[in-house]
Amino acid sequence: MGAGGNVPCHPATGDGTSGSDSWIDGSESATVTLDDADSCARSYTLTTTQLLVDDLPQNPRTVSELDDQPVVRTGHDMFDALYALSLEEVRENGVDAISDWSFNGGQPIPCPPGGCFETGRKWTYVWTRDTAYAVLLSLGLLDPTRAKNSLAFKLSERRAGGDLQIVQDTGSGGSYPISSDRVVWALGAWEVLKYLEGSERQSFLDDAFEAMKNTAEHDRVVVYDAVDGLYTGEQSFLDWREQSYPGFTADDTVQIGMSKALSTNVGHLRLLEITAALATEKGEATAASKYQGWADQLRLAIADRLWLDDDGGFSTFIPSTLDRAPVRRFDLLGSALAVIAGVGSAAQRAQAVASYPHMPQGPPVMWPQQQFTPIYHNRAIWPFVTALWLKAAKDVQNAAAVTHGVRSLMRGAAINLSNMENFEAATGLPYKGDEGPDSGPVVNSQRQLWSVAGYASMVQDVLFGLEASQTGIRFVPFVPRQLRQELFGGAERIALSRLPYKGGRIAVILDLGATDGSTTGALVAQTVRLNGVDVGTDFVDATSLTGDDVFEIVLGPASGASDDLTTLSDTEIAAYQNVFGPRTPAITGITLDGGDLGLSIDLGGESPADVTIDVYRDGARIAQDLPGTTSYWVDPTASQATTSHCYTVETRFSSGTRSQHAKASCWWGAGFERIQSVGAQSFNAQGGTLVFNHGEWHHENWGDPDHSLTIAGVSPSYTGTHYIQLRAGNGAGPVDTGVTCAVKLVEVLDGNTVVGSGYAMMPHLGTWSVWKDSSFVAVDLDASKTYSIVIREDPRAINMSERDHFAIYDQIGGSGG
Repeated sequence: MGAGGNVPCHPATGDGTSGSDSWIDGSESATVTLDDADSCARSYTLTTTQLLVDDLPQNPRTVSELDDQPVVRTGHDMFDALYALSLEEVRENGVDAISDWSFNGGQPIPCPPGGCFETGRKWTYVWTRDTAYAVLLSLGLLDPTRAKNSLAFKLSERRAGGDLQIVQDTGSGGSYPISSDRVVWALGAWEVLKYLEGSERQSFLDDAFEAMKNTAEHDRVVVYDAVDGLYTGEQSFLDWREQSYPGFTADDTVQIGMSKALSTNVGHLRLLEITAALATEKGEATAASKYQGWADQLRLAIADRLWLDDDGGFSTFIPSTLDRAPVRRFDLLGSALAVIAGVGSAAQRAQAVASYPHMPQGPPVMWPQQQFTPIYHNRAIWPFVTALWLKAAKDVQNAAAVTHGVRSLMRGAAINLSNMENFEAATGLPYKGDEGPDSGPVVNSQRQLWSVAGYASMVQDVLFGLEASQTGIRFVPFVPRQLRQELFGGAERIALSRLPYKGGRIAVILDLGATDGSTTGALVAQTVRLNGVDVGTDFVDATSLTGDDVFEIVLGPASGASDDLTTLSDTEIAAYQNVFGPRTPAITGITLDGGDLGLSIDLGGESPADVTIDVYRDGARIAQDLPGTTSYWVDPTASQATTSHCYTVETRFSSGTRSQHAKASCWWGAGFERIQSVGAQSFNAQGGTLVFNHGEWHHENWGDPDHSLTIAGVSPSYTGTHYIQLRAGNGAGPVDTGVTCAVKLVEVLDGNTVVGSGYAMMPHLGTWSVWKDSSFVAVDLDASKTYSIVIREDPRAINMSERDHFAIYDQIGGSGG
C-alpha cells in the first residue's frame, strides 16, 4: 500500500512509463511535476505553452489530491495528474448558491444542505441537460447528495401547485415544446439513485417517479407523433438552431419544433424505460407495463426511421412534418446515446461507432460541418460528448475509438490546464480567431461541469470498467492495447483507489500482464477477485461489501475487440469538401408540367460542377445523383391529381458529405386551391379584441384559459388527411431564448363530436410585427361533411412559464406572470 496522506492507496507496479511527465501537441506542450511520487496525497504542478482562454487558470497550476477523494496510480504521471485535476474541478463546481443574470435579479439562489453543482466557470446556474449528463457520467458516484440536489432543482410544479414535471430550460423559440429534451433528466436521476441510500434515496425516487410519469403523460399528447411513433423537438445539446439545422431555421424555429431528433428520442426512450423500472420498484405493475410498452414501441421506431443502412449510422434528425426523410447527417451525442441504450441490432451499433468520422484531435459533435457558420457546436469537439462516445465504443468493444477518445480528452485537459467546454475540431484550439465572423468557439468555459465529469468517467467507467446497478456494482475494464503501450507501457499493475460507494471505499487493481508489443485489440477481464475471492464479472450486491473492498482483476485479450474506425488525416481535412457539407439548396417552385410535376432547384451558391442532387418525395428518395446542372427536374411518377406531394432536395459533394435538406415544398394545386384560408374576421371569438395591428387582422390579448376561437362551416374538398395551421405572431421574446412559446389545442368537431385534435406550437418571433405559421395539426376529414374548428387552451396547452421554477425568471413569462 502507498503511504503519505491519512488514507492509504494502492500503487502501480512496474518501472513507470518513460516520458509520462509531458504531453506534446504539435508546437504546444504541457508538463507535470510532482512532489512525492510515493505519496497517496500528491501535489502536481501542471504547466502549458498553450495560450489560455481569458488567461485562466493560473499557469503553472497546482493540483492537490485530498484524503477523501479517489486517486489513480498508473506509472504515467500526466494520466494520474489529469484525473486529480478532474476531481479538483468537481470540487470547484460544487457551490452553496447559484446565480444567473436572468433569474432572481442576478442575486444568489441558495442550494439545499449538501450544496449543488454550477455548470462551469462562465455558467453559474443549474441547467437541466448539463446537470443530467454530468451526473450520468460520474457526479452521481462522486457526490450523490450534491448531484441529487442539482437534479431536484430542475423539477417543478405548476404555479398553482401540483403536476410535478421536469423543467425544460429557456431555449429556442421560447423553449418547450420547440425543445423537449428535458427528458434526459431521467438519465441523471437513474444514475444517482444507484448511489443514494435510505430515506434520501426513497424521497428522491418518489419525486423522480412522479415527475417522470407526469412528463411522460404530458409529452405523449403534446410532442408524440403516432404516424411514425417518434417525438418532436430540437436535438439534445445541439440547441443553437443554425449551428446544426438549416439556416432558414434561425428565425423560423417551428421547423425545429417539428423535427424528430435522434438524441431527443433516445432521451424519451430512456425516460419511459426508467419510469417503468421505478414503477416496478414501487409495486405499480400496471404503470410499469404501460410505460415499458411505450418504450418498446419507441425503440423499434427509432431504429426503423433513423437508421441509414447505406451510411452505416443513425440520422441526426427527421426535418419536419412535411419532410419525413431522415437527413444523411450525423451527431455524436445522438449516436452515442443510441448505442448505449441498445437501439438497433448489435451489428448496427458497432457499425455506427466504426463509421462516424474522427478528426485527429477528436470526434466532432456533428458531421458534416456547416459552411459559413461560427464555431461552437459546428466544427467543434465537446469533451463530454467524447466521454459518452467512449462509453458507446466500450460497449461495442471498439478499441480504436476508445484509444482516440482517451487521447482527445487527455490532450484537451493537459494543454489547457482545465476541462474546457469545447475545442475547434480541426486544430483542437480553445479559440481559433483567424476566421472573422466564423471564429470560435464563441463561448468556452473552464471547468465545464459535464467535461469535468466526462474526464472522470473515462478513467473510472471505461478503462477501469465501473458499472453500477440499483443494487450492486461490478468492474468490466476495457484497456486498448494501444493505450497499454502508450500510457501504461512501464506498468504491470495499475490501481484506482478510494472510490466512494455507499459509505465505503473500493480499490480496483488491474493486472495488465506482460507487454507483448501488440497495439491492436484490447485487454478485458479474465478473472475478478473481491477481497481475495473469485466473483466473476457479474454484479456484486452492495450488501455483500465490507466498506473497504479490493477488486483485483487480471486482464487478457478480448476475443471480439475491433479496430475499425473512420479517421481523417490533416491532409484530408485541408480539402474543405471532406469536412463540410454543401450549402443548403432550395426548391424555388413547383409547376404542372403536362400531367407531371416539375421542380425548380437552386443550389444555394454551390457550383453545379461540385455537387450532385437527390430528390425526396413524401419522405422517400425518388431520384439520386442528378447532375448539379439540374435546375429543373420533372417527377414522372407523381400522382398530382389525387395527392398533394411534398418534395425536398439535398446535394452531395464527391467526398460524400451532404447538405441539409431544402425546406419542404408541396404541391397545393396550380392556384393553391387545396389550401383553405380563414381570416381572423371570420372567427367566433370568446375573449380578446379583433384589431388590425402589425400588418394583419388578429385577436389581440387573446389566449387566456377561458378564451376560444371557433371557425364554423368548414367543408373539405377531398376525403383524407388534412393539415391545420395557425398564423400567429409571438413577440413575447427573442428567437433564441425564453419560456413563452405559445401552445394551443386545436379541435375539429363533427357536430359535438371531436374527430381530430392536436397542439399547435407558435414560437417566439422576436417582435410582434412578424407573422409566421404554426406547426401542423393532422386530422382525417370526409368531403361529404361539414366541420367546425375550435382553438383553445386546455391543461396540456401550456409552456414553461406555467412552471413555478420560472417565478424568479426576470424576463417575459417569469416573475411578471
